[in-house]
Amino acid sequence: MSTRDAILQNFWLKLFSLVLATMIWFAIFSAQKSPRWDWQRFDYTTVELKHVPVTVMKSARDLRTFRIEPATVDITLQGPRSKAPVLTPADLEVFINLSEATDTVGPTKNILVHAPPDFTVVKVSPAKAHISPAPPSQ
Repeated sequence: MSTRDAILQNFWLKLFSLVLATMIWFAIFSAQKSPRWDWQRFDYTTVELKHVPVTVMKSARDLRTFRIEPATVDITLQGPRSKAPVLTPADLEVFINLSEATDTVGPTKNILVHAPPDFTVVKVSPAKAHISPAPPSQ
């Protein structure tokens, strides 16, 4: 089969396939690049809570005590404007998970935040904490 025959055989089907593939590519490419407008976000606001205490989550069998630095963090949240004024640090769960860690002393761990259902955590500052053994109590 010659090149000419390979191109001209089922030409319209090949042309349709090329146009369709190009349209699909442009649709996917433009969806990735264009910002998505979430109209609900216009009624959202940013809330900043400062000096929220960080707790340590560990196994009940682990009797060691730990000191974490920093002990408090600043958290930026985004949520509904109507619920933002009543949001307090007590509504958040800010913790370091040591329940599965074997080498708990010395490393830095990520600080995890669980926010109320309508809120999204935007930023935790600082995002990591250093763990050290607490001095023995007397």
